Amino acid sequence: MAAPTNDALWVQLADALNALEDAGVSVQFGDRKGPETDWWTAPYAYAGNWGGGPRTAWDRKKKRWIVEQR
Repeated sequence: MAAPTNDALWVQLADALNALEDAGVSVQFGDRKGPETDWWTAPYAYAGNWGGGPRTAWDRKKKRWIVEQR
C-alpha cells in the first residue's frame, strides 16, 4: 500500500505562484529575523516590483501563513 502524498498541494502552490507571475508580480522570497520574530527566522514571499504591497509571511506564534502589509 502506497503512502498518501501531498503532491496536489504542491501543485496548487506552484499554480498560485505562477498566477502571480502571470499577473506581472515579481515573486521574491526572503527570510527575516529580529525582535518581531523573537530572533527566530521567519520566511516570507513578496512582490519585488511592488514596494508597498502585501506579502505572505510565516507567523511563528500562529503557526500559519498570513498576509500582511509592508
